[in-house]
Amino acid sequence: MFKLYFKTAWRNLTKYKSFSVINLIGLTFGLASVITLSFLMYQGMTSNGQFKNKDRMAYVRTKISDGSVYRQTTYPFLDAVLKQCPQVEAGTHLQQWYAPWLKVGNKEFQDETYFVDSSFFKVFSFPLKYGKIQSILSNKYNVVLSEEEAVKFFGNVNPVGKTLVADDSVSLTVTGVMKSIPTNTTLRPDVLLTTSLLKDNKGFINNANWYNTFAESYLLLKPNADTALLNKQLNEIARKNYLSDTKDLYLMLTPFKDFVRNESGNLTNVMIKGQAGMIIFILLILMINLVNLNTATMYNRAKEVAVKKIIGSKRRQIVMQFCIENGIIIFTSLLLSLFLFYFLLLPQINHIIQSTFGKMVPDMQHDYPLLLWFIAGSFVIAVVVASYPAFHLNSLKITDVVKGKISGKNKKSYGRNIFITLQFVLAIICIGVTLILTSQIHYMKRAALGFDKENIITADMDLAFKNEKTAAAQFDALLNKLKNNPYIKSVSTSNDIPSSYSNNSDTYLDAVSSKKIHLQYFSVDAGLLPTYKMQLLQGENFTNIPQKSMGAKVIINEAAMKAFGWQNAVGKQISGGSGKGEMETIIGVVKDFHYANLMQNVRPLLLYYNGKQGLNAEYLSIKTDAQHVKAVGELLQKEFAKIPSRRTFSYELLDDKISHQYSLLDGILKVTNYVSLLLIVIASMGLFGLVNLFAKQRVKEIGIRKVFGASNASIVKLLSQNYFMLICIASAIALPLVYILMNKWLQDFATRIQISWLLLLSASLITLLIAMGIVLYQALKAARANPVKSLKTE
Repeated sequence: MFKLYFKTAWRNLTKYKSFSVINLIGLTFGLASVITLSFLMYQGMTSNGQFKNKDRMAYVRTKISDGSVYRQTTYPFLDAVLKQCPQVEAGTHLQQWYAPWLKVGNKEFQDETYFVDSSFFKVFSFPLKYGKIQSILSNKYNVVLSEEEAVKFFGNVNPVGKTLVADDSVSLTVTGVMKSIPTNTTLRPDVLLTTSLLKDNKGFINNANWYNTFAESYLLLKPNADTALLNKQLNEIARKNYLSDTKDLYLMLTPFKDFVRNESGNLTNVMIKGQAGMIIFILLILMINLVNLNTATMYNRAKEVAVKKIIGSKRRQIVMQFCIENGIIIFTSLLLSLFLFYFLLLPQINHIIQSTFGKMVPDMQHDYPLLLWFIAGSFVIAVVVASYPAFHLNSLKITDVVKGKISGKNKKSYGRNIFITLQFVLAIICIGVTLILTSQIHYMKRAALGFDKENIITADMDLAFKNEKTAAAQFDALLNKLKNNPYIKSVSTSNDIPSSYSNNSDTYLDAVSSKKIHLQYFSVDAGLLPTYKMQLLQGENFTNIPQKSMGAKVIINEAAMKAFGWQNAVGKQISGGSGKGEMETIIGVVKDFHYANLMQNVRPLLLYYNGKQGLNAEYLSIKTDAQHVKAVGELLQKEFAKIPSRRTFSYELLDDKISHQYSLLDGILKVTNYVSLLLIVIASMGLFGLVNLFAKQRVKEIGIRKVFGASNASIVKLLSQNYFMLICIASAIALPLVYILMNKWLQDFATRIQISWLLLLSASLITLLIAMGIVLYQALKAARANPVKSLKTE
């Protein structure tokens, strides 16, 4: 029986070759896009999913009243939590205080390094390739390597027990090697060192108190822990020790499985929502296209169904026939789409996302649910698409079919019009979303940043100089040389610059009102404001302040001044550490500038002077002009080559650095444009096939009209006016939906466009032009046909 079904299905598919090819091409590219987007969404939604106790893992975040959130806490906080909260099974600090240079023989590397507690592997169940979990970080001088890092140092051998030297001074013993970490894991350390090792570091000792938030705290909760109660206890500990009078800060216990979505500045949320929306749109338009084309051809097959019913075929047999025909096309398309995904789309997508989210590597051991979803989804699509024409043809009277009293032009065409309208609705929504997304990204790139980004050369100063003392003197001499260079307008050294900041923050107390505000802070010199052309609204720069007084003088931004409730901030005094730090006097107010990306609001900021930090500065910034950028860059490379270091000096234009922040959004835009183009092509192919078939169904009617004197224009109007009306109806449905959906989506952006109706109407106009172009082509073709050919048998 099934052999007969397949033989009949194959005959029908080859009989209607054009429709079979249209369906096959549209489904192949459509399903390939669905597979790609599904893997992307699955990667984002299952990030950090490999940990054994992922549902019990949590971390602590600090939220400020202005809505900003950071995941640093004070260092003693975790110890207090472990002592006072019985619902916590284990906990570990995690911090990137610095990354030492590790050396074995002549091999020397500096890679992603985390300082963690001995309980780290109780919280994070990274599987080990070598080593014993019980004693892996039990000693101060233990080190754990990733599998890739171990190969770099020791090759493909077990390195446990071997020695590494850190910064040419401290010997470390390898006690474990972690297996390769999945690419969609947030924490992908190359090196794990113990926090005990940091206790010899003077900078760490000075900051490991209740007033400096720099350590991250991760917890493993006991089964069935009351998270609401625990969150309350965490805040009680914080209030007791360092947030006693601060109302604008509170702690949030956050599931670790939501880490990516919480820490990516809404970008992952935006991506997942967008991917889910695109998947739904593609599947809907594929199904509607298949239904439309099946509906268009079903009247040509009405007699076939009638004959089958006369000789005894039952309804389920006819439905099965249609399901197998559609199933052949869909499953063939699925195989082709998997091939297209793996060999064509996957490399392109990885090129877009690798720098931000890591490389996407399909692994059927973990990703098999997706493959099952694709197969099950294909089966559902085949059944749904086949059901409508099959059940409809079954409902027709056999006598009417045999006598030829039914055609595609009757009251049942209302159902077909509904599907065509729905297809136009989806096309308009897709084009509208693309136009708004394009406008939003271009708007963000053109938005005023509050500083001049043109012709500024930035350089990361973390070069690991081999002789710090000699290098410091050489660097100071170089700075003087640069400041006297006629091609250079200004020079600045700082620990933070716009687009690259360390997220350092503290709570500051107003000496008069005792109001406490949480401020981000930058360590800068007097050259930062002129180099970036930042506008001083009140007071003065650090330039004219005596050197001995610099440490007690600070500059704040507008947002900080508003947060404290001041009209004039110059002369006001504040103190950090919630009032326990040294008193600092505000000497100026700088106009708000975007030091983070434009998805975040400008937060209150403090600039403090640290102009004599020399090589301790993280960044060097140089303002020049367009014609001398290359010459200044070459000068820097030449001069830094004279200072021996482990890393090679490189520089980057600030404009490029800022543009890189939006590289992922640019990638999203490319994917969206591709999906939109794909949907338009699929819909256009379907519309082309429909109009062609309907013109053939009305060929005799058109011939008779022409015999009686109808003009080509009237024939074109007859065939196209219905589609024009359907597009108008689709626009009335789609445009409000686009406005509502995209307005909600844009709420994730701090800097955003306002959606104009002109932009929305453009989506309808583009759809109208494409659709009417296809319809007019087919209508003109039908109108110009010789009526003698269509009526010669009458």
